[in-house]
Amino acid sequence: MQWMESRTAQGHGAFLLPYLQPGMRLLDCGCGPGTLTLGFAERIAPGAAIGIDLEISQCAATVEVAQAKNLSNLEFQAGDIYSLPFEDGSFDVVFGSAVLGSVSDPTRVVAEMTRVLRPGGLLALKEFDHGGDIIWPQPPIIARSIQLYHRLRAHNGHEALAGRRLLEYMHAADCNTDFFHVYYEVNRGGEKLRTRIDRNNHLIAEILGPQYEKLGWSTRAELEEAAQAWIKFAADPAAVYLSTWFEAVGTKQ
Repeated sequence: MQWMESRTAQGHGAFLLPYLQPGMRLLDCGCGPGTLTLGFAERIAPGAAIGIDLEISQCAATVEVAQAKNLSNLEFQAGDIYSLPFEDGSFDVVFGSAVLGSVSDPTRVVAEMTRVLRPGGLLALKEFDHGGDIIWPQPPIIARSIQLYHRLRAHNGHEALAGRRLLEYMHAADCNTDFFHVYYEVNRGGEKLRTRIDRNNHLIAEILGPQYEKLGWSTRAELEEAAQAWIKFAADPAAVYLSTWFEAVGTKQ
């Protein structure tokens, strides 16, 4: 949530902004806390921006921000991205970030996103790709921590390499690709790297670690030892943590 709340349309969603025009109708699939949706709503006003997620209580703070800005074209709905509660061709733009890597059938999700997009409408996708990440140095305890994370994603049926498959997903959904970009999110040195590592350690302690233990893959003592190794990593001035992101914008045929 901390990371998702830090995402803005001007930052994380900047690749889509040149395509947005006032009056458009936009759907943000898997909107999380809705900070990106808020920025898109400001750009396309008076057009409507709708964010959809399984749990929209996480959007409460964003709703308050929108109210303070007198922004009336923003809406959040609870729903399932495998079965979007909208008619065919309902939107000019459909957006999704960090969604396809966290579902078991990304091709089906993209097909559903495209279904609610009008012909000639824009499909904008952004995904991480763990196969391109660079984390260094990588002593055995850090390497094992990374392997456990990838192993759990695979166990849960998630696609760790979703980023490189964006063109494949778009082609399968009959969308022409107009924009394609790959970049590293760079975390190194000082507060930025420490924040990233603290966030990762909290994620493991609160959510991933209990799953590792339940599956018999790791013990609590091993997880605590790994957390300390990551803290040491964050303090290393030579350490680099590069996360790979793919961005694509396509047009529905």
